[in-house]
Amino acid sequence: MLVCNLVGTLVSFVMRIADPRTANKAGPDWLWMGGRDDVVRNLFFQANGSFRRYGFPALVLTLIAGSAALYWIVQRI
Repeated sequence: MLVCNLVGTLVSFVMRIADPRTANKAGPDWLWMGGRDDVVRNLFFQANGSFRRYGFPALVLTLIAGSAALYWIVQRI
């Protein structure tokens, strides 16, 4: 059940980023542990929820690198 919740949250987050009509790309504040003052949120997004200058490429690179790292770990098991 925990995995389903995590996957659902990730999919909803990615769908929201891909939707051009959405102004607040960061999503709701409850999605982030620290709300609007969350350290990780502030790396990619501004306070109003829009991306920082290089926030979108950095977020995509982080998701790709994290997926590759998980794949590498699972492959070694």
